[in-house]
Amino acid sequence: MLDAETYRSELVRLGLHKAAHQEETLLDHMFRACGILQDMMADDHVCLAGLFHGVYGTEGLHNDNVDSIPDDKRVEVRAIVGPAVEEMIFNFSVMSYASLGKSFRNIMRPKGLPEMKDRRTGADIPMSRDEFENLLRMKLGDVLAHMPPQANHAHLNVPAEYAGFWKVAAEYLGPDAINTWNKFTGGRLWIDTEQS
Repeated sequence: MLDAETYRSELVRLGLHKAAHQEETLLDHMFRACGILQDMMADDHVCLAGLFHGVYGTEGLHNDNVDSIPDDKRVEVRAIVGPAVEEMIFNFSVMSYASLGKSFRNIMRPKGLPEMKDRRTGADIPMSRDEFENLLRMKLGDVLAHMPPQANHAHLNVPAEYAGFWKVAAEYLGPDAINTWNKFTGGRLWIDTEQS
């Protein structure tokens, strides 16, 4: 199992302990997302990507459509996590949420393929079904890391507002994702495993 604490100093060096995220630091949020992915029994490389998922920002965190992510920052992150995990983090950062939803609908069909798009350019982000499922699992971990809603948080409550979508995603991802969903939603959005 991934020991997330071994990466704390690298995340601090990248300045994530200074970035605000709702009523906590982005660092705290990313550690919680990683722990949720571990609870979901995600592969270590997915948990590591989850630990670094906010290092470049996301559509929700930077909805002003940042133009670019500096190449030197990508090189720095790649040196810490390796090229495959860094690519996953990058794709997570630049993906449009609309294309995530469309891609999920596509892969629910037997031969459907993801159609991920870069939110900055509209360009395709090529990926296999397996790569997409890992990205979907990573986003589910991120969504659950926003539970429970924070008292003074003015942003959209993603887990509640989009519960239908995320419940179906958890069911699609299987029993470990369902168990984690039920645990972190505190029973308010329960998925009955007998009917899944």
